[in-house]
Amino acid sequence: MAPTAQSDIRRSRVYVDGEALIRGPEGDFRAPLRDLSISGLHMLRPPGFALRVGQAVEVEVRCGPREAGIEFLLMARVARTDSDTVGLRFAPLPDRMARTLERVLSQYGTLQTGAPDERRGRR
Repeated sequence: MAPTAQSDIRRSRVYVDGEALIRGPEGDFRAPLRDLSISGLHMLRPPGFALRVGQAVEVEVRCGPREAGIEFLLMARVARTDSDTVGLRFAPLPDRMARTLERVLSQYGTLQTGAPDERRGRR
């Protein structure tokens, strides 16, 4: 896979293999990532997920090849939910962490293209 330009990564959603584990006051919720960016993530809605928009959560993101062991522990808020997906917005990242996430997305990710319905099948 050709590396993605970091300038594109900075302002785009990127498809990357992985999963997110949301730790909230009602328990833990795990699901595959739909896309990831510097500012947040979009994931499949885990069974039983009922946190409201605005709820603060801790999210553990595992992405890239398993053997790479890439994990980020981030603070976030539930930004949106629907019957199929959840969107989280990350709290501001320290510069060093943001640069590391940019490098991971550039190395292992693919920029999202097309309409959301065209991307729906990508997991």
